[in-house]
Amino acid sequence: MAERDLIRIPNLPLGPMTDSNGNPTDDELTYRQSLNTNLQTLFGKEGVVVPTLTATQITTIEGNSIGTGANLLYTTQYGTIVYNSTANSIMIAVDDGAGAPLFKTVTLT
Repeated sequence: MAERDLIRIPNLPLGPMTDSNGNPTDDELTYRQSLNTNLQTLFGKEGVVVPTLTATQITTIEGNSIGTGANLLYTTQYGTIVYNSTANSIMIAVDDGAGAPLFKTVTLT
């Protein structure tokens, strides 16, 4: 995966947003810059850029889960859209009928 695909929206810093003088902290400035850069890169005048992944990477995230048994939770949400660079296609995650995500190819005509 390209580095820009790893972090889409940065995590909000948990520490103080301003110092004792009311100025933004380094963590806050880094957060804002990361957020702005990602938004400008991924949501621009040319449209929205979905993550580019290989078929192997798509299979990996499709099966990502936490917990076991009745507590099993898949981390890929239904509706996740990706560009499959291996097949040159757009894919979207849907429910496989048993509660697991399954990426299906979007057919364009």
